[in-house]
Formats: sequence, structure tokens, C-alpha cells
Amino acid sequence: MKVIEVTAYGESDVLALVDRPEPTPASDQVIIANHYAGVNFIDIAMRRGWYPFPAVPTPFVPGTEGAGMVLAIGSSVGDFKVGDRVAYMQNESAGLERAYSELIAIEADKVVPLPDDISFETAAAMTAQGMTTHYMLNEIRPVQPDMTVLVHAAAGGMGRNLVQWAKHLGAIVIGTCSTSKVDVVKRLGADCVIDYTRDDFVAAGRDFTNGRGVDLIIDGIGKTTLAGDLELVATRGNIVTYGLVSGEADPVNVHHLIHKSRAIHGCDLFDYIVDPKERRMRAAAVWQAIREGWLTPQISGVYSLGDAAAAQDQLIDRSNVGKIVIKIKPPR
Repeated sequence: MKVIEVTAYGESDVLALVDRPEPTPASDQVIIANHYAGVNFIDIAMRRGWYPFPAVPTPFVPGTEGAGMVLAIGSSVGDFKVGDRVAYMQNESAGLERAYSELIAIEADKVVPLPDDISFETAAAMTAQGMTTHYMLNEIRPVQPDMTVLVHAAAGGMGRNLVQWAKHLGAIVIGTCSTSKVDVVKRLGADCVIDYTRDDFVAAGRDFTNGRGVDLIIDGIGKTTLAGDLELVATRGNIVTYGLVSGEADPVNVHHLIHKSRAIHGCDLFDYIVDPKERRMRAAAVWQAIREGWLTPQISGVYSLGDAAAAQDQLIDRSNVGKIVIKIKPPR
């Protein structure tokens, strides 16, 4: 079978299309014939050796998210059968295979059923980011009507989901993005759109909130935004940080959080889907939101497995509006 390997830590030129033997399932595993894989910043962070800690030894197959059809099951698997449509999230541990491959062997408790009315492409675009959106807006600080929520990179895959879901919950939403994406974020329903290439998001956010600040800031950017988040967050406000697009943020003196009773939350989806029931609950909520029409995914790029480097490069240059996926033709 064909897979993409990270041959060494570095930029996208370290990705190689190689042949590997087809996997066989352990007793608790299923074999999935991948139809699509999602492309996420975590794939790039792993490729660069930034994440997790310690980094996954090379060579390894990247890709935490995919969708396809069950091809084989292990002897102790009771929840799935051959031919089932499924989606999955694979974690970042060493020794695991991942989604940039024609076939994947994965523990059945990391797999969720995929309804017939949700396409493989949509599932690969929405499994990780949809479940992440669900826990961020419903658990860390549950969003209430008229709460102010600022979403950085609001036109990207995660940003789109966060804006739409926060608006569904009744929030007043501020989105930051580049000039070319302002109209996109407005169409998503954001109440205020800040062009970070022209405007200081802290000053613009203060102006929009009449100096009060923002109740909840969701930040997947990291180094270039966290200091501003701390200035803009309201008294008793919350900052959720979940990504490293611009690199690791500078250290924060935790005693400075006492001023205005602010809180910073570091978040990782894998900590919120440890239990298979919880994983299925979050996925089902995403499928239902798509079904009801208020959460609308957008695919901004579809690449072949052999073009995985180009897919990651598009994500890095932030020209995408929505999600990038890799289309995979299963070997059988």
C-alpha cells in the first residue's frame, strides 16, 4: 500500500510517498480503507518535531483524521463490521500509524460511525475540527447568549466552525482574518471582523466592546497573538489556546493573571475524547449540526496522496478558506 512518510523533521520536502506492507488488525483494531484524510496544523507541528513532547521518532506516517470504510476487524471488535462507513481521530503517540495512507489499522474505540448522509470528504474535514469546536464552546467556558467571543483566523477550517457554532449559541462574535477574507467572515455571521494585516486587533476589539474587553478568546495562532489576547480579554475573561501556527508563545507570568482575574486554558482534543462514548457524543453533535444546516463545512483544497506536501504548504501559507483534505484511492 502507499503511504506518506515523514523521513526527517523539517519542511514539506521531508514528506515521501513510499510503499509499506498492508496491515492486519490486532484483536481490538479495525482496518480502514481511507477515502479522505484531513490536513491539520498538528500534522505540520509533528513534521517539524514541535509536537508532541517528545517528538514522534522518524520515519512516521502523519495525519490524525480520516474517513473511509471498514475492511477488516479484529477478533474482539463488536461495534463494527466489514463495510461500515466510519471516521476517526488518531492521537500523537509514537508507534502509531495515521491517516496519510491507503489503509490504517486503528483501535476500534477511536472510530466513530459515519451516517450515510455525511460524505467521507465532509467527515475528513470536520471530525477533528468539529469535535474541537464542540468541547471548546460547550465545556471550557460554556457560551451563553450575548457573551462576546473572539476567534482568531476566523476564515480557516477551525475559525469557520467556531464562528458558526458561537453564533448558533447566541454569542456576539468577533473574527480576525486577513484582508482577502473579511467578506468571508462577515458571511459566516461575525458581528465584527478585524483585518489583522491593517488594524491592531486589541484596539479594534476594545473599540467594539466599548472598552470592556472580550469574554472568551479562542487562539490557534500562538506567538504573535497571545500577548494581545491578555490585553484584550475582559475581567473574569478566558483565553483558550490550542495551536502554534506562528510558533510557541512567549512565557506568561501566572501572577499577572490575577489582574482582572483572567484565565488561560491550554487545550488538546485528545483529552476530551478519551472515553469512546464521549468521542461518539461529540461526533454525533457535529453530524447533527451539519444536518440541520447551521454548521456548513467548506473544502478549500483537495489533493492526492502524492501531493501531500503541496496540501500542507497551502495550509501554511494561510491562503485557504476552510479545510484542506487529501483524497485517497484505497488499494482494494
